[in-house]
Amino acid sequence: MKHGISQRKLGRMPAHRIALLRNLVSALLHHETIKTTLPKAKEAARMAEKIITLGKKGTNPAKSKAMAYLMPPHNSPTPSSSASSSSTFDPETFVAPKSLLPKLFNHLSARYVDRPGGYTRIHKFGRRQGDNAPHAIVTLVDGPRDLKLEMLARTVGKEGLDLIELKGNLDEISNDWEGLRDKTKQQVEKVLKYKNQDEIKEFKSKAKEFADYLQAEESAYGGIRKPNIDSEIPKYRRPGLTTPKSGKILRAGERLSGVSTHTTGLGLARGALVRTPRGKLSIDKTPRFWGQARLPEGVSAEIA
Repeated sequence: MKHGISQRKLGRMPAHRIALLRNLVSALLHHETIKTTLPKAKEAARMAEKIITLGKKGTNPAKSKAMAYLMPPHNSPTPSSSASSSSTFDPETFVAPKSLLPKLFNHLSARYVDRPGGYTRIHKFGRRQGDNAPHAIVTLVDGPRDLKLEMLARTVGKEGLDLIELKGNLDEISNDWEGLRDKTKQQVEKVLKYKNQDEIKEFKSKAKEFADYLQAEESAYGGIRKPNIDSEIPKYRRPGLTTPKSGKILRAGERLSGVSTHTTGLGLARGALVRTPRGKLSIDKTPRFWGQARLPEGVSAEIA
């Protein structure tokens, strides 16, 4: 009979496994993001969900269970240290608190008061060099180190760059997330579901900041250097090698900011230029600055 298979064994004895998970969960609640192997990440995220649920209850039995499970946070001061009397995290001296209970039952419980679950998020992060073990990054959602929120803000800035150039303001085009792909819209609605207006405004400012960065890079390079050839001009009158040119020279396999990996060395090695996605006959994978990208379908190039 299959008894005692409620969790992964992780190749360790019971006492070692429990201590490992306690350490991972405590580190996750303290740093709000950790990197470990994928099996450990799944088990640590599962236990962190239960501990945060205890923090939302706020009862004395919940405090007793959380106190019995959590370990002192990393880099905690020694009892003989003069800074050991500090009970809160000091960003200037980076002295960690002795206990995670104040953060769990005050800060995290207030952050997730409206969220029914799903307090953690796992991102696959390649494989570890040496034993090729799958790596993963575990983060607490809606926190200052929410990786998906940062990357999604950049995606919104990239996809909405042409609309920003037309309308001049990200707030005007982001009320209904106009011009974004359907998949990006779903991700944005999912991430901002439990955000207040100030946090949504901060998300838009991050997207606008990255869009400004892409525009500044394009203007700094002067665009991509390409020959300006008119088909009506005879070949013997076309500009030659001695004609002055301006702009950035695009090297083979070079990746510009925001450009996909299809034209990079990794994309070429994978044969991404040869493969055609299902349901699409042809895709233009020419590398370009985002200011030269095509507008989404259904969006007019005229200023509204």
